[in-house]
Amino acid sequence: MGSVLKIQGMLMQRMTGVLIPLFSMRREGDAGIGDLMALEEWIGWAAEHGVKFLQLLPVNAVGEDDSPSPYSAISSVALEPLYLSLERVPGMETELPPYPDDLPSRQLPGGKNYVDYARVREYKRYYLKRAFARFENEAEFAPYRDEMNEWVEQQGQWLDDFASFRVLSIAFGTNAWWQWPVQDTDIARMIVNSCDASRRQKRYQQWLQWLCAREWKQVRTVADALGVHLMGDVPIGISVASADVYFERYLFDMDWSGGAPAEGNFAEDPFTAKWGQNWGIPLYRWDVMEKDGFAWWSRRIRKLAEVFRMYRIDHVLGFYRIYAFPWMPDRNEEFLNLSPDEAAARCNGRRPGFRPRADWTPEDRRQNLMQGDYLLRKLLQAVPGQLVIGEDLGCVPDYVRPDLSRLRIAGFKIPHWEIDASRHIVKGNTYNPCSFATYATHDFPPICNDWNEWYRHVQAGRDAVHNENLSDTELRDVLRVAGDCGRVLCWLGEYAGLSREESLKPWSPEIKHALFRALLDCRSAYVALMWTELFDMPERLNTPGTVGGTNWRPRMPFTAAQAAGMPQSAWLAELCRESKR
Repeated sequence: MGSVLKIQGMLMQRMTGVLIPLFSMRREGDAGIGDLMALEEWIGWAAEHGVKFLQLLPVNAVGEDDSPSPYSAISSVALEPLYLSLERVPGMETELPPYPDDLPSRQLPGGKNYVDYARVREYKRYYLKRAFARFENEAEFAPYRDEMNEWVEQQGQWLDDFASFRVLSIAFGTNAWWQWPVQDTDIARMIVNSCDASRRQKRYQQWLQWLCAREWKQVRTVADALGVHLMGDVPIGISVASADVYFERYLFDMDWSGGAPAEGNFAEDPFTAKWGQNWGIPLYRWDVMEKDGFAWWSRRIRKLAEVFRMYRIDHVLGFYRIYAFPWMPDRNEEFLNLSPDEAAARCNGRRPGFRPRADWTPEDRRQNLMQGDYLLRKLLQAVPGQLVIGEDLGCVPDYVRPDLSRLRIAGFKIPHWEIDASRHIVKGNTYNPCSFATYATHDFPPICNDWNEWYRHVQAGRDAVHNENLSDTELRDVLRVAGDCGRVLCWLGEYAGLSREESLKPWSPEIKHALFRALLDCRSAYVALMWTELFDMPERLNTPGTVGGTNWRPRMPFTAAQAAGMPQSAWLAELCRESKR
């Protein structure tokens, strides 16, 4: 294992990246959602502007919700077919026939800067099924069929199970397999293989996965040739309504629902503010997984590494211990107004808390550290040499970050959260190089939104003293009124080398330049901007604790080619050159 860590250490280098979820990308002629041809265009943009990696969110297959969370995948391995580029599908007509009048047009209209998942699915499904019929029946596609058959044979059980899960989900109208009339998985497999119609549907699902693997391989080849790393994302959990949990139930503890404790950061949602985030993911039976050498995790990481050169482990804290609820999210409303004792009375005495043990005693902390270190070492062994980032935000025990550093897993640095004991911001030139610095993640507003929200409190303080040109005494009064918001602006101004007066102003190009120049100058090996921050788009990708709405839907209003001509792209390229990233 020491050699694995040595390799990872040698590979770590200073890089700048941009977070652009696939669904946010745009190209001419797409079908209302970013696709893999759009990703290739953005890889070209990255190579031209000094961007060394593109950070994506999870790309595994998801359910058919209106705003499906990429963190609620229905498979740990299968890829999402919505991201396929129709032009590259064997069997697709060169000129697509007219689309039926009652279905959406080629370039989906209406709310064009948001993904309409239902319409995209309907549209792509229509043409993919036409292509599949040609693929299966016409002689010219025989070589492709041979290629697909060989690929299917190589995949083993996961593909058979996933395709069967999709057939059953469609037949029973839900991914919630516990509502199905068939709970015995051997019988379920037999049913799927029992008639021509279900076998064809299973073949279609396998074909979609072959298409995904084929096109992602091409994208990876382009990225490698241009020297741009693709950064994947490994969620800590897997949806309970997934093929993995249905067919491999013995690996999961479904008596508990994984999540995160309340921190008061998401006041938009009263349940999250009071109880925490309930993600609806089953816990792992680590002792059972250990018996086969953590084969499930090894398979997951190996498949991920076929596409991605680097990856982020979402909620890496969950390997040490994970916060869990004794109820699933669909019951959150029932518990919202209960006291902890009342909630426990409804759950046979069980309460939300950390599993398998808390962090209250030195022995608990020692055991949790040993568990996390052991599990992460096993994960790293699956594919040595990958660049690994650990999302370690939230309620972080003091033993986690030193351990991640020893493992050469880069933990997160959110500058305005890095405050020392004397209540000063920690300067970027003191950061551990084994870290990933960013001002925001997909779960937070872009820094420009937050800055102006903090500034409004400062302005309220100015109004309270009735003076824009402040004396030192009046400035202290303003900051007292502004509270934490004023302190954060002062901290970030200090981080970026701004004076206090320069910091207490609304967002501007000058403040943006100072903040991101300071970010790229820090010692962290990796720094990243969200596309919303780079291109001055005040969009939020997701609000934790909420579903629907605009979550996971915002799209860029421009293509990669158009972005290349925008001043923000040239600005970022210059920052990358100046910081030697």
